[in-house]
Amino acid sequence: MINGRFLRFVKVGATGFVVDILVFSILVYWFGLPTMLSRVLSFIVAATTTWLGNRLYTFKSTSERFGQWKRFFLSACISMLPNLMVFKGILLLLGENPISLVIAFVCGVATGLVSNYMLSSHWMFR
Repeated sequence: MINGRFLRFVKVGATGFVVDILVFSILVYWFGLPTMLSRVLSFIVAATTTWLGNRLYTFKSTSERFGQWKRFFLSACISMLPNLMVFKGILLLLGENPISLVIAFVCGVATGLVSNYMLSSHWMFR
């Protein structure tokens, strides 16, 4: 059975996903930035968004903000590594086009979900 905190984590993550893909799309399609640079920049914005959501909604944390954000960002960066590896691997297999970008994006994000939850619940917001 899935606990309520995990469901709240997933809701915050869904919000972060929307922020992530919107920022990524804007950077790639409107500003013409390189794909991997856009992916890293959108990840930073989304990670900050999810930290705030998890702090206020999922874990209802009252600990010191900046130190907690640094720990959250470190754990997000650890989870970002498999995310980016899957993203880049799929693009190498399928080539870069709008459909493969979405497939790679979704698969990469899904890869980081479990490790991000484990790090958040056992280290970040314990």
